[in-house]
Amino acid sequence: MTAAADILRALNADEPREALLARIARHTCTLARTDSCSVMLLDDTGERLVLTAGHALTERYRRDLEAQAPLLVHPSGRESDLPAARAVRERRTVVLRDVAATEATWPWRELALAEGIRSLLAVPLGGADGRELAGVLVGYTGHVRDLAADELAAAELMAQYAGTVLRTAELRAAEHATIRRLERAEQQDRALLRLLLDDAGLDGVLDALAGALDASVTLETPEGSPLGRAGPEVPGVPPVTRTRALRRALAAVDDDRTVVRAPLGSSVCAWVVPIAVADELAARLWVARRDGWADRSVIERFSLLLALELLKRRRAVETELRLTRDLAVELVSGTGDERSLLDRSDALHHDLRRPHTVVLAPPGTAPAALLGGSPLVGEHEGALAVLVPEADRGRLAAALAGAAGPVVIGPTVTATDGYPPAWRVVRTAHALAAEAGTTGVLDLDDLGVAVLLLETGTPDGLRRLAAHRLGALEEHDRTRGTDLVATLREWVRRGCATADTARALHVHPHTISYRLRRVAELAGTDPRRQEGLFELQVALMVRAVQACAARP
Repeated sequence: MTAAADILRALNADEPREALLARIARHTCTLARTDSCSVMLLDDTGERLVLTAGHALTERYRRDLEAQAPLLVHPSGRESDLPAARAVRERRTVVLRDVAATEATWPWRELALAEGIRSLLAVPLGGADGRELAGVLVGYTGHVRDLAADELAAAELMAQYAGTVLRTAELRAAEHATIRRLERAEQQDRALLRLLLDDAGLDGVLDALAGALDASVTLETPEGSPLGRAGPEVPGVPPVTRTRALRRALAAVDDDRTVVRAPLGSSVCAWVVPIAVADELAARLWVARRDGWADRSVIERFSLLLALELLKRRRAVETELRLTRDLAVELVSGTGDERSLLDRSDALHHDLRRPHTVVLAPPGTAPAALLGGSPLVGEHEGALAVLVPEADRGRLAAALAGAAGPVVIGPTVTATDGYPPAWRVVRTAHALAAEAGTTGVLDLDDLGVAVLLLETGTPDGLRRLAAHRLGALEEHDRTRGTDLVATLREWVRRGCATADTARALHVHPHTISYRLRRVAELAGTDPRRQEGLFELQVALMVRAVQACAARP
């Protein structure tokens, strides 16, 4: 009981395992009246004994014993079988009365005799109630002797108690590890709360994550565009070239919302984490370290904060659109008075007195993100009215080049009463571009005479010209079922190239030439001559403007 109490006190004091086992060995020597004692524990495989602690053993013996072949529980032959291995294998106490008298050619016999060991006692550690054994407790004496029954019972009782102590120590170690993890998690939660309260932003969260993991972190859109990065740069992460295996891995991230280890080869390890907002993939997080280690719990905690920051960004864009929508709509529709419009723009910290370029973009375009500025944005008549202050038309065209559908960059306006006519111009131009199948960006500064038509409408003279030159053609097409006007329009669009027009209309070039001759006869002017071509181009343009302007 004294020995058990001493061991229990050491256990409660969180004594290191090796010191605790040495204490058990010392008490075993006292109880079983042995001269020295060793504690051998099974390794992770359960097939090898490792001398972990001892009492009254010389360093030479411990060193020479470890230098021998592995202490196997199931050796290949009797000559390498140890009493300690037999005790574990047979789950019973093994007593060797006289080491020198054993008939087995035991490889360690000479080593034991050199240490002065003559008798040996090996007792399995633990194993009560069918549990797994932890190892073996081995007692040594320097003279040949028979163990008394009370000595044998005390050694076996100590071995069972030692097994219980070892299991308890493992549980306590696991508890301490859990407590440390919980404490770290609490510290991380406090740090995350501070980041949230301090409004650290996306860059601040990425910096904190890189510091917590001592890793390189990169955030990118699902399309692969960078959103931010922090920590030491790891070359090749994220990779520019994406192999088929990597694309499959990223598909698992995008579709299944699972964390994957990116297949980047053996030189570097990176983890890819999905960041979802409202059950929609908003970004991918790359975490890279040379050693490949990654604390998943830390990543998961920071992922929530990253999702929140991305949601805040999205909300900011939506708020900007909502606050400016009514103002932009009233400007282009002409429904607000000048004083009210200026007061509201001042309240939004937007200087409406600066020149603004009127842009028409398809619905769904994110102008603030594309232009990198603070335009006024509103949806009107099924399109997005974007009023860009002090815009560089070249940079504006480049920024909007990726938008779906035709985009029209219209006039630059300096007064509130200039927005409605400018909007009518870009609406008409957009309708013309859409009818012609045009995509990309259309800058009205590049249209030449078309701008005059769009700005001034279709005067009577131009309307009479269109009727005079195209009326007979249109009547011929309507009554005869021909395509003279369509052929003329395609020929002009193709730069007056007969062969290209024929390929586009899937007819023979001779057919195009014949139709052009009929156009010249009916229109009263030859499109193959410069003056005739100009008049017919103007007539076609007037007809297009008339058709678009007539739409509701």
